[in-house]
Amino acid sequence: MAWHFRLPCYTCIILSLLMQEGHSRKRNDDEVEPLYSKAVNVHVGLGNNLETSLAEPAMGKLVQFLNTYCGNCRRFAPTFKKMAVELQKWSRVLRIYAVDCAHWDNVKLCRDFRIRFTPTLRYFPSKFQRSGGETGTEIDSKIPREIEKQLIESLSQNDYSGSKGVKPNFDPIEPDDNLQEVYAQFDNQVTYILLVHPAEIGTETILHMLPFPDVGVRIIKDAQMFANFGLQPCRQKLALLNRAGAVQPLRNVGQSSAAYVHSVAGFLQQNGHTRVPTLPTTPAPENNLSQGYDAFIVDYVLSSKKVLFQADLEQAIYQFLHVEIPRTPFISGYRFKALRHIIRLFRRFNVLSQDGRRMLNSLVKHLFEVDEITGEEFRHVLDDLQTRLEPIFGDRQYVGCLGSTLHTRRFSCSLWTLFHYLTVLAAQRKVYPPSSVAIGLYGLAKYFYGCADGSKHFMEMAKRRKIAQVTSHDEEILWLWEAHNEVNERLAGDSAEDPRFPKVQFPERKHCPDCYGSDSDSDEFDRDEVLRYLKRVYDLDYLSLERLPGGARRDTNANEHKSR
Repeated sequence: MAWHFRLPCYTCIILSLLMQEGHSRKRNDDEVEPLYSKAVNVHVGLGNNLETSLAEPAMGKLVQFLNTYCGNCRRFAPTFKKMAVELQKWSRVLRIYAVDCAHWDNVKLCRDFRIRFTPTLRYFPSKFQRSGGETGTEIDSKIPREIEKQLIESLSQNDYSGSKGVKPNFDPIEPDDNLQEVYAQFDNQVTYILLVHPAEIGTETILHMLPFPDVGVRIIKDAQMFANFGLQPCRQKLALLNRAGAVQPLRNVGQSSAAYVHSVAGFLQQNGHTRVPTLPTTPAPENNLSQGYDAFIVDYVLSSKKVLFQADLEQAIYQFLHVEIPRTPFISGYRFKALRHIIRLFRRFNVLSQDGRRMLNSLVKHLFEVDEITGEEFRHVLDDLQTRLEPIFGDRQYVGCLGSTLHTRRFSCSLWTLFHYLTVLAAQRKVYPPSSVAIGLYGLAKYFYGCADGSKHFMEMAKRRKIAQVTSHDEEILWLWEAHNEVNERLAGDSAEDPRFPKVQFPERKHCPDCYGSDSDSDEFDRDEVLRYLKRVYDLDYLSLERLPGGARRDTNANEHKSR
């Protein structure tokens, strides 16, 4: 038995007004606010603009490639933001970017730079030109101090010949250099020269002193060379000299870059030298709860018993076809077989319009005429097919999978929803062997899902739960349900969790009391009742075609849905 909405008249009026507001803004999921901003010293990279920025002279670039739907990327975001704020003191030599590979405009960029999983960090030197397949230097850590160490090494080797103003000089002082020659190396634009020993501390000190443009820092590799400046070699580690060669008084400090900088900064500030302003080291807390139109939809969904919305199924397929596949550089072998299998599933259990079915039919036909395909070729085939048909995807707005914050749920939620739906349809139609749908999801997770953490855990779980040994369609429905609940249990309380959609075991007792044992305190599921519940809520008759946010096409296609 299907459940249907019965909304009071005033609710319908409010919904209609909000739909109009949504349409006036031409809202779609690509317009969601980025995960990072310049307020935390992170530039948002977009399409070809990033390649232009990478070629900028005299500037190293740290780029994080991410997917906003990836929980691991969202977990890493606070750490990356804090690190970016702290590294703003290096802004004269380092610019930090974030590139969302889940964004349509970045598909080609992420494909060309061979981004398979996210988050991925790469360093690009000044005047970088991508040639011969060059894709930057991988940074193999997500720990800020380790990232910083790798950046120090890379920035010390950067070419600063095209920089404006005072250029950092990471080369040790030559044996015959004197004070006047050192000043000349900074074009006589600095007030003081800071001599630092040993070299490994000196390199880091040069970067940390960048906010103080009145000081030129040079490394003394051999302590005996302090004598060139009239200093005692055996006692000297750090010396701040003015143009007359007079040593400026510094407090006794420990032997570390942080201690050196703290001591020099204290002297400079006491003597009226200002530093380049930096951002607060602790970014203000962000409140990213959805507002307005999105908030209304979230409230609407939370108050309903529906779990299946046409808009979410369309969004899952759209993201897969237009972003995940085209972002893959080359598709062959088992990856190509997995792609064929997934597209055949989508065609057989079509959730799109009649033109969507025509598109999927043509895609399947093309994929059986070739043995391999590039992501770029796939995109061209898809674009060509869609230009011959009526628009297949409406306003790209999630409904049941819309998060209450800007970057939660969405694609990952819609994938689970789509494949739950497909397992139920497969059980009804029985045109494919049991486990075909689950195997399709496994292929998607292994070869096309861009979130490293999610892909890894799903493959490990699928192997442990013996996905290939599912022997009936009902068992396949329950296999996916148990797998989904295992993921929910693993992620419950996670920092990337949506505050209004906590990761709980489903179905909840309030939605399906019969799904639990007779003992009211028991958390054990009655699998037979759960199966009945899943077959009901993921049934085609239960699919909500409600105009949220207002694709009129969804109403006109209602009869076509019933005929599939």
